[in-house]
Amino acid sequence: MQSRLLISATAMLLSTLTGCGGERANDEVSLNEGSLKKALELITTNTILPAVGQFSAQTQALADNADSFCAAPDSNTLNAVQQQWKNTADAWYQLLPFNFGPLDDDLVFPTYQYIDSYRLRGTDYTETVRTNISSWLAGSETLDETFFAAQTFQKVGLLALEVALFETSDTHSAAISDIVSEYTDNRRKCAALNGLSDYLNSKAQAIETAWNTEFADSGSSYEALFLGDALPDGSAALTTLITAQQEFLDYLQQRNVVTTITPLADHAWSMAGKAVDSIEQVIEGNTDAAVSLAGLMQASGNQASVDTVRSNLAMARDSINDVDATSFNSAAALLDGNFKREIPDSLDVNLGINFTDGD
Repeated sequence: MQSRLLISATAMLLSTLTGCGGERANDEVSLNEGSLKKALELITTNTILPAVGQFSAQTQALADNADSFCAAPDSNTLNAVQQQWKNTADAWYQLLPFNFGPLDDDLVFPTYQYIDSYRLRGTDYTETVRTNISSWLAGSETLDETFFAAQTFQKVGLLALEVALFETSDTHSAAISDIVSEYTDNRRKCAALNGLSDYLNSKAQAIETAWNTEFADSGSSYEALFLGDALPDGSAALTTLITAQQEFLDYLQQRNVVTTITPLADHAWSMAGKAVDSIEQVIEGNTDAAVSLAGLMQASGNQASVDTVRSNLAMARDSINDVDATSFNSAAALLDGNFKREIPDSLDVNLGINFTDGD
């Protein structure tokens, strides 16, 4: 009797495992709808959400450092807030490859524009920002939350903070002593710095809230909508992710980003490295390599495509190390092509997430 009970329990356990698709720890990973969904879940949990949280944390640190600098302006506190601007810019480029959902939340004035004005159409608004900051310093308006919330996207964000922190408004001197003196002599510049940094932080917090709590009055977090394939525009989540990578890589090389952004802070190459980190994690994963996009491409018999993608990632890394803009732009163009062809083709995914086999 005891033996029959043991056999019955074992059969029930095997039935349960089979009902779950047989995805036990020692099963060989194969390309199917379930494994792609698992890969998307891992990308979201291990790459996208940490990038969202990191950007929010860095903008908060920037606002805090701005407060500390304005409380005691000197070379040390200025160096600290300038470095924190660079940390924040790095975190932004770690997040920018995921320019959808909470970042691209409005057809006319999406959130990302108020963080990075260059991303829209590759327009350098440095002179516009300079004119506006000079006007603010000479004016009498109260530079408070209401004031900055009313500004157009060209006048706020990372570029405005870069101009405020890395040069003087009158002569555009980059000397630390000159910048400190201007902040000491005209306290309205501190009001501008605090207002700009607080406003940037509010945008970052809104992105974090949308991903983690509720997106656009939907009653659900964007994470839940994304992983549930229930996006408001009806697109499939994996299509949205792949398309965002294509668009970002196209932007990098078409706008020659590494030679044009951060004109005062000279920090573009570090930011490019952070972007490549995110893109590589999308492809390779960072926990379960077998259930990464690259792992599933290999499982479907497309090792040559994986090798091509990895070669182009290495080219991007090498060009960053060599500070070679021509080579970097070429690598970005090649990776853009990979996200248009090798990656979706190897995963049996077209832009509608149609599975041709394996499901």
